[in-house]
Amino acid sequence: MNDPFDETLHDQPPDAGDEAPRDERSILLVIVAGSELDFGRHFVLEREETTIGRGDGCDIVVRDAKASKTHCAVAVILGSRGVERIEIRDLGTTNGTFVNGERTNRATLMAGDKVRVGDTVLQLRYGDGIEREYHARLFQLAARDALTGLYNKRFIANELENQARIARRSGRPLSVILADVDDFKQVNDRFGHLAGDEYLAGLAGLLARSLREQDIVGRVGGEEFLVVLPETALEGALQLAERIRQGAADFALSRGGEEIRATLSAGVGQYEPGMGDVKELLDLTDRAMYEAKRQGKNRTKA
Repeated sequence: MNDPFDETLHDQPPDAGDEAPRDERSILLVIVAGSELDFGRHFVLEREETTIGRGDGCDIVVRDAKASKTHCAVAVILGSRGVERIEIRDLGTTNGTFVNGERTNRATLMAGDKVRVGDTVLQLRYGDGIEREYHARLFQLAARDALTGLYNKRFIANELENQARIARRSGRPLSVILADVDDFKQVNDRFGHLAGDEYLAGLAGLLARSLREQDIVGRVGGEEFLVVLPETALEGALQLAERIRQGAADFALSRGGEEIRATLSAGVGQYEPGMGDVKELLDLTDRAMYEAKRQGKNRTKA
């Protein structure tokens, strides 16, 4: 059986003469260097033209301050037998678009070519459904906490840094919630660590369902969670933290005829332009969380 990860099998673009239909053998751009938030992400080139940049309107959005909002475009040129060639063109950027280390305004891409946009490098590949699943799985393993399925500490810390940069540039608000399960050791001592893990996984699902699409939540400690809230001022973050706290208080996991219940204490903070870095924001929020615990737990503080 052929190895679907062998790049030598994909050194020619798929065309109408191939036995496999195009939706099974796709043209991929895979991020192989750049932000840890993007590393391993892959994109199927399904349009005649795909734009790349840091702007929200691009088809491929990279978290890279050195990339232009709309940096470059990749065009799939079709001929009588299917894909004739793949072209990339720079869209008038200052920092330039590079193919295999050389700056270019327009170039034809081949399998294995590396495109650099700012500090982000994307590689052109051809692959089937198995390879697409491989890259998606690789990204999930790098970004997700194995127990809860939420983002892991490294991923969400990098995302917070990125959102702080956006807030500094745009002047838009950014807030965070740091939440910790109260007296979680008692849950583990009474019900066992497996039950405690099951409780945390259920609580993580509750947290994720409480958020908007643009909000991000990650597990940053054993029973500690960080929520990043772009374009959210302190008052809105406090309201959300209170809803999360109440939802956690109402949440129960049935185990062996008993219910596992716990509460959350949460600190809330807003990023201010005068802050040196996100550590200052996290320290502020951490102090608020421990003040909530000191005042009796199962409450939120800013």
